Parts: sequence; structure tokens; C-alpha cells
Amino acid sequence: MVLDDALANGWMLGARDYSLDSVQSRRNRVVVAFSWADKEGRRYGLAQVLRFRHGKIIDMQDFAHPNSAVTSMRFCTAFG
Repeated sequence: MVLDDALANGWMLGARDYSLDSVQSRRNRVVVAFSWADKEGRRYGLAQVLRFRHGKIIDMQDFAHPNSAVTSMRFCTAFG
């Protein structure tokens, strides 16, 4: 629902060319990275780390840089 709202707002502000760039998982965490372009064609990216328990999302963190999200996922699954 949060992602749907963000995409809808971005579309209203002129964002186009949405792309699901990658999905990576490790144990009970998944990183979803996506990007979009503004009216001038500049690309922007965002990533979310989702934590699951019994098939349901129990935690979600947003990251401005997909590499930071992957690092967080690896750290949390190794030490958390």
C-alpha cells in the first residue's frame, strides 16, 4: 500500500519509466530495488528491505541507495 501511494504520487509529479531493478533475499529478509525517470530523463532509485515472519511482512525499511539496503540485509541476517 505504501509503495502504491508513492508510485501514484510520483506519477502525478511527472515520474515515468518505472523499473523493478532487482530482488534479493537472504533468510527472512528481501531487498526490492526499483527506479524511475523524471520528465528530463534523470533516473532515481529506491530500495526497501522487507522482513518476513510466517509469510507476512513484519518490518519494512526504505533506503535511498539500493547498495545500502543490500548491506543492511546482509548485516542483519549475519548478526541479527
